[in-house]
Amino acid sequence: MNNQFQQNQNIEKPKKTYWKFVFGFLGIVVVIGGGFFVWEKYFSPEAKSRRQMEKQYEAYMEWEKRYLDALKQDTYGGKTPEETLQMFIEALKKEDIELASKYFIIDTQNLREEWRKTLEKAGKEGKLVEIVNIISKAKPDLAAIINEDHYVFSVRDENGIVIADVDLQFNRESDIWKISSL
Repeated sequence: MNNQFQQNQNIEKPKKTYWKFVFGFLGIVVVIGGGFFVWEKYFSPEAKSRRQMEKQYEAYMEWEKRYLDALKQDTYGGKTPEETLQMFIEALKKEDIELASKYFIIDTQNLREEWRKTLEKAGKEGKLVEIVNIISKAKPDLAAIINEDHYVFSVRDENGIVIADVDLQFNRESDIWKISSL
């Protein structure tokens, strides 16, 4: 009987060793696989680049939302290009630079602010009347129109040479015409 007990114990011992080996091996595979997963997800250059792109995308989407909101809230301008141009001229005649600058389109390069400063400088130099006189002579330049959202007024000298242009762009977000360049 003692002999049979020893044989059973010898059989049990290799089974225990076998299962220890299997579980140990699986444990190592899980640790290595988990480490690889964590590396790929969080620490690899690709993961860092992916997170940076996601942040940039979110920042861009936030900027775009603010920009579109600003366009929707921008109500200074007319329903026609002629109306916007006339409103701009009237503001300049009253020397209301702040109002006149609001007829310029909101853009990403902040040109509206540059135009406001330019008009302020012209006002200080007493040149607003000259600007008004020139712009008041502007006529539609149908040959320069690119599409239905773009309109151009030109001022020509006595020889028919263009001496000034006023470009207007349609703001679809608020359904008004804005000056894009002068």
